[in-house]
Amino acid sequence: MLQIQNGRVLTMAGKTFENGQVLIENGKIKSVGEYLSVPNAKAEVIDARGGWILPGLIETHCHIGITEKKGFEGDDCNEVNQPVIPYLKALDAVNPMDSAFHNALSAGITAVMVGPGSSNVVGGQFLVMKTHGRVMDQMVVKEPAAMKVA
Repeated sequence: MLQIQNGRVLTMAGKTFENGQVLIENGKIKSVGEYLSVPNAKAEVIDARGGWILPGLIETHCHIGITEKKGFEGDDCNEVNQPVIPYLKALDAVNPMDSAFHNALSAGITAVMVGPGSSNVVGGQFLVMKTHGRVMDQMVVKEPAAMKVA
């Protein structure tokens, strides 16, 4: 269990807790508020005094991890031989070691919807994934999540 305490908490529901706390268990938010009791005495505590505790941002359309700056070999965004490729999957193209994931996480982006296709009529299947991690099995939240049609 993780407890983040003493920060100004802003929730997606529009509530603000000036001396807020967030309890996280197994990677998921368990409770948010002020003066929460911690059921586990061995909880890791982060003191956010003077700081803000905000929800993570979600990027809903990007090509992170499939357009690494490695030339032709690292660009899996577009299939140049066919205009309609609904079977193309971001899951097969994402490189979780792309430094762009670290940059996104540092900016507060905790999840992204990644997919192929910027120049195709039907570009392929997107997935939703966390920006933290190095193993796709642990990063994927939903796959497939959307289809790129432009």
